[in-house]
Amino acid sequence: MRQDAADNREAIVAAARQLLIDEGPGVSLRSIAKAASVGVATASRHFPERIELLDAIGAQAAADINEIVERHLGEFGSDARSAWRGAVHEIGNLQLAVVAQAIITDTMQNPETLSRRGQLVESRMAEIRDVYDRLLVPAKNARLCPADLDPLEFHMGLGVITRPLPAGVPVPVDVDQLAASLIDIALDGLELRAQAK
Repeated sequence: MRQDAADNREAIVAAARQLLIDEGPGVSLRSIAKAASVGVATASRHFPERIELLDAIGAQAAADINEIVERHLGEFGSDARSAWRGAVHEIGNLQLAVVAQAIITDTMQNPETLSRRGQLVESRMAEIRDVYDRLLVPAKNARLCPADLDPLEFHMGLGVITRPLPAGVPVPVDVDQLAASLIDIALDGLELRAQAK
Protein backbone atom coordinates (compact mmCIF):
# COMPACT_ATOMS: atom_id res chain seq x y z
CA MET A 1 0.00 0.00 0.00
CA ARG A 2 1.34 3.43 -0.93
CA GLN A 3 2.17 5.76 1.96
CA ASP A 4 -0.58 8.24 1.09
CA ALA A 5 -3.12 5.40 0.91
CA ALA A 6 -1.90 4.06 4.27
CA ASP A 7 -2.16 7.56 5.74
CA ASN A 8 -5.70 7.92 4.38
CA ARG A 9 -6.70 4.55 5.82
CA GLU A 10 -5.29 5.49 9.23
CA ALA A 11 -7.08 8.86 9.12
CA ILE A 12 -10.39 7.17 8.25
CA VAL A 13 -10.08 4.71 11.13
CA ALA A 14 -9.10 7.45 13.60
CA ALA A 15 -11.96 9.70 12.46
CA ALA A 16 -14.49 6.86 12.63
CA ARG A 17 -13.33 5.89 16.10
CA GLN A 18 -13.60 9.46 17.39
CA LEU A 19 -17.03 9.93 15.81
CA LEU A 20 -18.24 6.69 17.42
CA ILE A 21 -17.05 8.06 20.77
CA ASP A 22 -18.56 11.51 20.21
CA GLU A 23 -21.77 10.68 18.35
CA GLY A 24 -22.39 6.98 18.93
CA PRO A 25 -23.25 4.25 16.42
CA GLY A 26 -24.64 4.81 12.96
CA VAL A 27 -22.29 7.60 11.93
CA SER A 28 -22.46 7.99 8.17
CA LEU A 29 -19.51 7.24 5.92
CA ARG A 30 -19.88 10.79 4.58
CA SER A 31 -19.32 12.21 8.09
CA ILE A 32 -16.37 9.89 8.63
CA ALA A 33 -14.80 10.85 5.29
CA LYS A 34 -15.28 14.56 6.05
CA ALA A 35 -13.67 14.20 9.49
CA ALA A 36 -10.77 12.28 7.91
CA SER A 37 -10.35 14.93 5.18
CA VAL A 38 -10.85 12.38 2.41
CA GLY A 39 -13.58 11.83 -0.14
CA VAL A 40 -16.40 9.36 0.35
CA ALA A 41 -15.05 7.35 -2.60
CA THR A 42 -11.67 7.05 -0.88
CA ALA A 43 -13.30 5.89 2.35
CA SER A 44 -15.43 3.39 0.39
CA ARG A 45 -12.39 2.01 -1.42
CA HIS A 46 -10.61 1.36 1.86
CA PHE A 47 -13.72 -0.02 3.57
CA PRO A 48 -16.21 -1.37 1.02
CA GLU A 49 -18.24 -2.92 3.85
CA ARG A 50 -18.99 -1.24 7.17
CA ILE A 51 -17.93 -4.35 9.11
CA GLU A 52 -14.41 -3.90 7.70
CA LEU A 53 -14.26 -0.38 9.11
CA LEU A 54 -15.60 -1.52 12.48
CA ASP A 55 -13.02 -4.33 12.55
CA ALA A 56 -10.24 -1.84 11.76
CA ILE A 57 -11.43 0.36 14.64
CA GLY A 58 -11.34 -2.65 16.98
CA ALA A 59 -7.89 -3.60 15.71
CA GLN A 60 -6.64 -0.06 16.34
CA ALA A 61 -8.02 -0.13 19.89
CA ALA A 62 -6.25 -3.45 20.53
CA ALA A 63 -3.04 -2.01 19.05
CA ASP A 64 -3.34 0.99 21.38
CA ILE A 65 -3.62 -1.33 24.40
CA ASN A 66 -0.65 -3.32 23.12
CA GLU A 67 1.46 -0.17 22.72
CA ILE A 68 0.71 0.87 26.31
CA VAL A 69 1.50 -2.61 27.64
CA GLU A 70 4.78 -2.76 25.70
CA ARG A 71 5.82 0.65 27.00
CA HIS A 72 5.21 -0.31 30.63
CA LEU A 73 6.54 -3.90 30.63
CA GLY A 74 10.15 -2.75 30.89
CA GLU A 75 9.31 -0.76 34.03
CA PHE A 76 8.15 -3.79 36.04
CA GLY A 77 11.72 -4.68 37.02
CA SER A 78 12.36 -1.38 38.77
CA ASP A 79 8.89 -0.42 40.07
CA ALA A 80 6.22 -3.00 39.35
CA ARG A 81 3.46 -1.15 41.17
CA SER A 82 4.00 2.11 39.25
CA ALA A 83 4.30 0.24 35.95
CA TRP A 84 1.07 -1.67 36.62
CA ARG A 85 -0.91 1.36 37.73
CA GLY A 86 0.45 3.56 34.98
CA ALA A 87 -0.48 1.04 32.29
CA VAL A 88 -3.99 0.50 33.66
CA HIS A 89 -4.69 4.23 33.95
CA GLU A 90 -3.49 4.83 30.38
CA ILE A 91 -5.66 2.00 29.07
CA GLY A 92 -8.59 3.43 31.02
CA ASN A 93 -8.11 6.77 29.25
CA LEU A 94 -8.65 5.15 25.82
CA GLN A 95 -12.45 5.19 26.23
CA LEU A 96 -12.65 1.63 24.96
CA ALA A 97 -16.03 0.92 26.55
CA VAL A 98 -17.62 3.63 24.43
CA VAL A 99 -15.89 2.34 21.29
CA ALA A 100 -16.93 -1.27 21.98
CA GLN A 101 -20.52 -0.35 22.76
CA ALA A 102 -20.77 1.78 19.62
CA ILE A 103 -19.32 -1.01 17.46
CA ILE A 104 -21.70 -3.61 18.90
CA THR A 105 -24.72 -1.31 18.58
CA ASP A 106 -23.68 -0.36 15.05
CA THR A 107 -23.50 -4.03 14.03
CA MET A 108 -26.92 -4.70 15.55
CA GLN A 109 -28.46 -1.93 13.42
CA ASN A 110 -27.14 -3.38 10.19
CA PRO A 111 -28.23 -6.94 9.24
CA GLU A 112 -25.22 -7.38 6.95
CA THR A 113 -22.74 -6.72 9.76
CA LEU A 114 -24.78 -8.54 12.43
CA SER A 115 -24.10 -11.92 10.83
CA ARG A 116 -20.33 -11.31 10.96
CA ARG A 117 -20.25 -9.71 14.41
CA GLY A 118 -19.60 -12.96 16.28
CA GLN A 119 -16.48 -13.68 14.26
CA LEU A 120 -15.26 -10.10 14.73
CA VAL A 121 -15.82 -10.18 18.49
CA GLU A 122 -14.25 -13.62 18.88
CA SER A 123 -11.05 -12.72 17.05
CA ARG A 124 -10.73 -9.37 18.81
CA MET A 125 -11.29 -10.92 22.25
CA ALA A 126 -8.55 -13.49 21.59
CA GLU A 127 -6.22 -10.65 20.65
CA ILE A 128 -7.20 -8.62 23.75
CA ARG A 129 -6.67 -11.69 25.98
CA ASP A 130 -3.14 -12.14 24.62
CA VAL A 131 -2.27 -8.47 25.13
CA TYR A 132 -3.60 -8.38 28.70
CA ASP A 133 -1.89 -11.69 29.54
CA ARG A 134 1.45 -9.99 28.94
CA LEU A 135 0.48 -7.25 31.41
CA LEU A 136 -1.18 -9.48 33.99
CA VAL A 137 1.62 -12.07 34.29
CA PRO A 138 4.18 -9.63 35.78
CA ALA A 139 1.43 -7.98 37.86
CA LYS A 140 0.45 -11.39 39.24
CA ASN A 141 4.09 -12.26 39.90
CA ALA A 142 4.44 -8.99 41.86
CA ARG A 143 1.22 -9.84 43.76
CA LEU A 144 -0.51 -6.74 42.46
CA CYS A 145 -3.55 -8.71 41.33
CA PRO A 146 -4.92 -12.19 42.08
CA ALA A 147 -3.35 -15.13 40.27
CA ASP A 148 -6.77 -16.19 38.99
CA LEU A 149 -7.70 -12.82 37.44
CA ASP A 150 -8.99 -13.45 33.93
CA PRO A 151 -7.71 -11.01 31.26
CA LEU A 152 -11.13 -10.50 29.68
CA GLU A 153 -12.79 -10.06 33.06
CA PHE A 154 -10.20 -7.40 33.88
CA HIS A 155 -10.71 -5.70 30.49
CA MET A 156 -14.50 -5.65 30.87
CA GLY A 157 -14.24 -4.38 34.45
CA LEU A 158 -11.97 -1.55 33.37
CA GLY A 159 -14.49 -0.68 30.68
CA VAL A 160 -17.31 -0.55 33.22
CA ILE A 161 -15.30 1.73 35.50
CA THR A 162 -14.27 4.15 32.76
CA ARG A 163 -17.49 4.26 30.76
CA PRO A 164 -18.61 7.88 30.56
CA LEU A 165 -22.01 9.06 31.67
CA PRO A 166 -24.61 9.71 28.96
CA ALA A 167 -24.30 13.05 27.22
CA GLY A 168 -26.28 15.84 28.77
CA VAL A 169 -26.35 14.40 32.29
CA PRO A 170 -25.50 17.17 34.77
CA VAL A 171 -22.48 16.03 36.76
CA PRO A 172 -21.34 17.91 39.88
CA VAL A 173 -17.88 16.27 39.86
CA ASP A 174 -14.93 15.96 37.47
CA VAL A 175 -15.82 12.71 35.69
CA ASP A 176 -12.24 12.04 34.54
CA GLN A 177 -10.97 12.42 38.11
CA LEU A 178 -13.77 10.17 39.34
CA ALA A 179 -12.81 7.48 36.80
CA ALA A 180 -9.15 7.73 37.88
CA SER A 181 -10.18 7.37 41.53
CA LEU A 182 -12.35 4.35 40.72
CA ILE A 183 -9.44 2.73 38.87
CA ASP A 184 -7.27 3.26 41.96
CA ILE A 185 -9.95 1.74 44.19
CA ALA A 186 -10.22 -1.29 41.89
CA LEU A 187 -6.43 -1.71 41.76
CA ASP A 188 -6.21 -1.41 45.55
CA GLY A 189 -8.86 -4.12 45.86
CA LEU A 190 -7.09 -6.42 43.41
CA GLU A 191 -3.83 -5.94 45.27
CA LEU A 192 -5.48 -6.73 48.61
CA ARG A 193 -7.01 -9.89 47.14
CA ALA A 194 -3.59 -10.94 45.81
CA GLN A 195 -1.91 -10.28 49.17
CA ALA A 196 -4.59 -12.23 51.06
CA LYS A 197 -3.99 -15.44 49.12
